[in-house]
Amino acid sequence: MRKIGVFLLIYLSIFSFSNILNFVPYDFDIFIHFNNEIGSIEKIKNVPFLNFIVSDNGLAFENYLLSYLENVDYESGLKKEIFLDSLSSNILFLSKGGEIRIDENVSFDLNYYIDIIRNLSKDSALIFETENATDLAYYLGALLDEKITLNGNIFNIGDSLFVSKFKNYLIVTGSKSVLDYLVSTYMTDELKFTKKYPEILEKVPSDYWFLGYSKSNALKITFPVETIKTDIKTEYLLFYGRIDESVLKITVNQKSNKFFEKSYVVDDLMENIPVLGNYFGGISVDDSKEAIDFIKPWIFTFESTSVTKIYEITNTILNNSTSTFYVVGDVDDATNVSLAFLFKLSDGKTSIKKMLEKYNAKYDKIKDEWLMNIADDVDIYFFEYGGFFVISNLDKSIYERKARVKRLMDIPAYNFLDRKKNYDVKIFLDVGDLIYKFLGMDIDSKVIFWQEKDGFFVNYYLDIM
Repeated sequence: MRKIGVFLLIYLSIFSFSNILNFVPYDFDIFIHFNNEIGSIEKIKNVPFLNFIVSDNGLAFENYLLSYLENVDYESGLKKEIFLDSLSSNILFLSKGGEIRIDENVSFDLNYYIDIIRNLSKDSALIFETENATDLAYYLGALLDEKITLNGNIFNIGDSLFVSKFKNYLIVTGSKSVLDYLVSTYMTDELKFTKKYPEILEKVPSDYWFLGYSKSNALKITFPVETIKTDIKTEYLLFYGRIDESVLKITVNQKSNKFFEKSYVVDDLMENIPVLGNYFGGISVDDSKEAIDFIKPWIFTFESTSVTKIYEITNTILNNSTSTFYVVGDVDDATNVSLAFLFKLSDGKTSIKKMLEKYNAKYDKIKDEWLMNIADDVDIYFFEYGGFFVISNLDKSIYERKARVKRLMDIPAYNFLDRKKNYDVKIFLDVGDLIYKFLGMDIDSKVIFWQEKDGFFVNYYLDIM
């Protein structure tokens, strides 16, 4: 089973909510709505990364799905169009209790999703908008390879699923009590999430493709970089995504129990950093521990690396530089990483020199760089170049040669995607380069991610092209 840890996220609208959201009770913990009338396959294919997933010149998921359903048709005598029509309309998943990890629930094996439907918990439901509810119920039975029986107006699929038609919807649940509760919620304003918490949804755009909400930590999302301390409690997460021409734009709003000053970057130098490869980042930190938490995954992969050594050197550099530092790197198919951390110094060269001498770094006058061995056969270089103090596993001559060729601002996709100037974290990634190096497939895809604080909210943005 092939998984991609890129999480495809969600959507919603305050002015033109689908009626399917009337099923969401105010006391449920999670709901995710896919408005596939807006997120049609044609629009999906306009986004290079999504087109790579569904098309034959990529992972060919569309043909895989069709072939799988054709086998169901052959064995059952039913028509796949019944199921495909439901996929092209509104779909709602909702649940009470439990936890879901988004990054662990993305797969390109259809059996994985079939098992999710087959094993819906007693407090979960999946709702399809359809004009052919009865036919869809029988098709789901065939898709799940389970016996289907009719008891009154309720279908039983296998031993655990309760399925019923209501208006132009098919409701699939893990218990009859939840089935009854969802119908009651649809008919009763006092039970509706949209009526009880309208303020949560008021900033959601009307043209969302997918939308989701979770109370507290019921839904867990792993972000590329996180600078929020673990003692911060989440009140809720709201996330939505929309397709804007060739870009999938995803927003996540995390309501917390702590008030944050709004993020401001006074002097953003990220566009001036050199192109060493496929990874670029700007990180604004309050203290050196946050910086170390970011640097650790890159540096501390060697058994003999001294955490104390790197921490003290980084702490000294940060105490004498601006609060925002930058990282550039290149990841290839051999998992080798060329990287550099760039700091804008305000003062303190003397103290940095003393710290390097303390840990036996060697200064080369001719090359104008410091060299320190941090692990077996692993050297780190310290030098100044282009207005930055640089820490890199490339020596100054190699770094200088690469830095002269191109800067981040020279990449058209970065200028096209970069629409936020204030941030705590901003990451730009050449996904196409990574896919080519790992899979040998050509795709012109880029991703930009950033995080900002604003009052009680931490906001995350992910634009994928």
